Amino acid sequence: MESDWQEVCVLNCLHAPSRKSNLRMPAVPPSQVVGYTTVPPTLAFDTNQELLWVGSEHGRVISYFSPELRKYTSYRGHDHPLLPGDDAVRNIQVNDRGVISLAARSLHFSIRRGLAQWNIAHEGFRNLSGFAYTNRGTSEILVGGGQSSMFTVNVDRGTVIGEYSTEDDIKVMKRNPRAIVYGTGKGDVKLLDMNTFKVVREFPQAHGSTISDLDTQGNTILTCGYSPSRQGTYHLDTLVKVYDLRTNRALAPVGFPSGAAFVRMHPKLSAAAIVASQAGQVQVVDIENPAAIKLYHANVTSYITAMELAPSGDALALMDADGYLQLWGSPDKLRFTELMNPVEWPEPPVLPNVTIKDDTPLNTIGMPYYRDVLLSAWPPHEVFSVNKMPQKIDADILAASATKTGYAPYHRRTPRYCIERTKHTDPTGAVPKFLSQQAKSKGSRNSGDFDDGRLLYGDEARRQFEVPPVFRKVEIKYSKFGVDDFDFEQVTLYNGQSMIFRLETHISNSYMNPLLQMYKFTPLLRNLALHHTATACTKDDCILCQMGFLFDMLDKANGQNCQATNFLKTFSSLPTADRHGVLEEDSSSGELLSSMIQSLNRFLLDQISLDQRTWRNDSRALEEAITIGATKSQRCNICGKESRPLGDTNVTDIIYPAKYNKPVQTFSALIKQSIQMDTVQKGWCDKCQRYQQQAMRKLVRRLPKIMIFNATTNEKSLTCVRAHWSTPGWLPDEIGVVVTNGQLSVFQGEDLRIMKERSQDLVIFDLVGFVAEIKPEEKRNTHLISFVNVAFSSTDRTQESNWHIFNDFLVTPVGKEDALDFAPKWKMPSIICFQARDPCNTIDNSWRNYLDTSLLYIGYSFGYDFSEPERVRLCKSLEQYEEPKPGTLVALDAEFVSMQNEETEVKADGSRSVVRPSRLGLARVSVLRGEGASEGVAFLDDYIITREPVVDFLTEFSGIHAGDLDPSTSKHALVPLKVAYKRLWLLLNLGCVFVGHGLLKDFRIINIHVPKEQVVDTVDLFVLRSSQRKLSLRFLAWVVLREGIQLDTHDSIEDSYTALRLYKKYLEYSDAGVLESMLNNIEIEGVKTGFKPPPRGLLAEHRTDTPPIVWEGRSEANTPQPRGVGSEVAWSLNVM
Repeated sequence: MESDWQEVCVLNCLHAPSRKSNLRMPAVPPSQVVGYTTVPPTLAFDTNQELLWVGSEHGRVISYFSPELRKYTSYRGHDHPLLPGDDAVRNIQVNDRGVISLAARSLHFSIRRGLAQWNIAHEGFRNLSGFAYTNRGTSEILVGGGQSSMFTVNVDRGTVIGEYSTEDDIKVMKRNPRAIVYGTGKGDVKLLDMNTFKVVREFPQAHGSTISDLDTQGNTILTCGYSPSRQGTYHLDTLVKVYDLRTNRALAPVGFPSGAAFVRMHPKLSAAAIVASQAGQVQVVDIENPAAIKLYHANVTSYITAMELAPSGDALALMDADGYLQLWGSPDKLRFTELMNPVEWPEPPVLPNVTIKDDTPLNTIGMPYYRDVLLSAWPPHEVFSVNKMPQKIDADILAASATKTGYAPYHRRTPRYCIERTKHTDPTGAVPKFLSQQAKSKGSRNSGDFDDGRLLYGDEARRQFEVPPVFRKVEIKYSKFGVDDFDFEQVTLYNGQSMIFRLETHISNSYMNPLLQMYKFTPLLRNLALHHTATACTKDDCILCQMGFLFDMLDKANGQNCQATNFLKTFSSLPTADRHGVLEEDSSSGELLSSMIQSLNRFLLDQISLDQRTWRNDSRALEEAITIGATKSQRCNICGKESRPLGDTNVTDIIYPAKYNKPVQTFSALIKQSIQMDTVQKGWCDKCQRYQQQAMRKLVRRLPKIMIFNATTNEKSLTCVRAHWSTPGWLPDEIGVVVTNGQLSVFQGEDLRIMKERSQDLVIFDLVGFVAEIKPEEKRNTHLISFVNVAFSSTDRTQESNWHIFNDFLVTPVGKEDALDFAPKWKMPSIICFQARDPCNTIDNSWRNYLDTSLLYIGYSFGYDFSEPERVRLCKSLEQYEEPKPGTLVALDAEFVSMQNEETEVKADGSRSVVRPSRLGLARVSVLRGEGASEGVAFLDDYIITREPVVDFLTEFSGIHAGDLDPSTSKHALVPLKVAYKRLWLLLNLGCVFVGHGLLKDFRIINIHVPKEQVVDTVDLFVLRSSQRKLSLRFLAWVVLREGIQLDTHDSIEDSYTALRLYKKYLEYSDAGVLESMLNNIEIEGVKTGFKPPPRGLLAEHRTDTPPIVWEGRSEANTPQPRGVGSEVAWSLNVM
């Protein structure tokens, strides 16, 4: 069962079934709905056609076609019972010829259209309960039950051919490839040889009493059953027993606290099982890892009586005691069987062409033949819509009302004057396509998925209770090409401007994306982070530096998707983060997401403040920006002793009234109380030497330029908190603050307008944005989004208000009224950010003028001697006269190792889906001079220290061996990831132009964004015009430079130097005007060789030495002269 499984159809025998219908009608005639107190019904999916078979307790067999459950056939297979319940259908199985149904005293076989083939009522049939096919395939079955004999029946002839004695009361019988398995009334599980039908193996006392259900697949048997209780009654066991036929022993059971009544093994996933209780709880469990479970709950008013899983694994059928048939599955992938045969439908009747004469008998005409309006065609003004039948009152409500004189608590799912919508309203086509799929469909894009405002913001009548699509949780879909194949553009709703970035969600701890997006659009916080990053700070775990790297990457992204890989990796490595419980893997499952993001907010602000003080203890810029300077006054109510410790805070928790009173307090009043903390609580008194009631109050000394509040909430005070936030206009977009002798005054609305005219000390704070928790009814999809006024981060500030929704990589503009509307129950703020209104608090990019570039000129490594000859020959540090400038050409290549393998999920149809792509880590990066006297000489060749385990060194493709990244064993110059990254970041911001092959992927893994104008990628330079085929670096080196590279393994210096030479050749061919002819010859040669260089021996035989690069002439002998040098231009490309 996949995560999107849901109730797809509820069968209504008397009317057409409706999807997601809350109106339930019996699946069998109403006279038969008696609770199935004798024999429950049976279900069976057809293995050859798209049919579901249902057997009733009155001997009738009914089939339904397709997931719509369209009725196909219905026939009476068993009748004339000697005792009540003898005609009930107890088991159904199908083969390629028809359907076999079993009752207590008879066996019936019909074709799928309902025509009977044979019916057996043998005198030995007294209390049959199950049957299974033998080793003769579908031509023979073995039947048994609560009687002393088992019988074999020839299906082809419809005759009993053998009888075998048994002492067991058989309850359930299934066929395994090795044997026939059955469960008994005493709780035993036994295996029969399919030739002699004797017991060859048994598992005694699997359950204390009768077996309830059993299933087997491969070498595994699963059972569930009853056990006696101390009161003498029987109850369903809370354990599903697991047996291995290879070792003939029991394995660890699977727990099911609700009591397992039904069990089915997945037909394609050998370790997956589906367990259900009578109450409707369905659990998908991995028997090899019982902790990995998925829970579902079927909406039943009585109890489940039958369950069956389709052969495809894509559909699950449930029947309850009231006769309601439920079909569960994924609406988009629901099918019963893999290889289905067409269903045979009756031919439509052909109406005869009758010529009517005076003597034509009227009975030959038939009905209906008419052209006039019939009396049954009512005029529109006399046709009225009527409501459906009232819903059945829930049993829980009836039970609750019995103790309250007819009154029951309201469920609060909908307003009292509304009923639940029964129509499925999920927007179709909302799942974006992959880029590879769009290429197959000739570039067509499903761009209209979000064009309709109703799809974005939902139905206005339902918006208060139903989360609109734009606010719902978004997930990245993976194809075989990984996350790069996902079409982020399709789900981006921005109106075309290029300043808005998007953050991806497939990384651990990416729940903090909304908070980082809000920080990014707080101009002062963004400026301070970038100014710190421009310094020479090399602290490996500096969060402030990583924040600056991230903000700069987002600025350069120009609307493209980004990922906070390096930031989150550094954040996860902090030991203090683990202690504060802000890591996803360490958080408890019951912890509210809003509480977690608020703890993270406090932690990050404290951490960046610590990072700033660690780098420069005399710097107070960050402290002045985010810290409320205050002194806490504590006075003991008993002895009167007063103390005044410091009470500086970076984040203020909003304190709400203990009780909800009307009218609610204004936002400004709550902010004042929360900052000053005028409260009475217990604290330690040094004079009394005990805990006493103390009056506490804060005296504010200094206001920050950024005020950030945690809108603290918990389940107990949620009603009071929601009453405040749901008040229209309760959150203002600006507030005014005045500090007088330590006393704080906060104003909003009309009071603020008056104070602007009266006070000169008034500080106005604008609302920058807030992080909100979106909590739909299905709480597993709870997530966080941010609402930000991006106008404050605009360089021109032409707009005062420009609100946007940041739902990870889904970004769309929103009106201020909609952004500040907290009336919907699913929307609750978690963090609010205000910034002081000041001309200086705008975007500042002057940090680019103060870049500390000393890292580019020094050797920074662990335990490596830079004076060694081999190091000097391969890598020579930059000299001061070689200072990079805008346009400086450098060649770059990087090598990576695998840090995490790809995680895939095998679906029910056998196809594979990527759950989490493989994760690569930077292992080596080399940067070469691209021009000058030392052209082609590396000035950076860094191996990256890796402290986390490496899954695969990918030596064949990276040249990295085990031990190369370990400081204790490596022979190379090792540097921390931050140092290597900062060197590249400095080159980027100095304006260097990077030359390389396949740089887009390298930059993505390095987690840096380089503008297109600073990238020269030889993949794009030598792309074939006819097929848009991209050529490998090795093939280009052979066909253009006549050299062989990557003969044994990859080397980043060799690869980057080859890319640099290819770029020089590209310039020469373009200058000579022969580029197109050159590309044509490359394509011709590539077709001959399969776009691969010749084998190594043949390559060495034809390899020629390339002369050194001489810029006064040409670099190779076969390079043409530029146009205008001579009267004639001749050129040739000598290829094999």
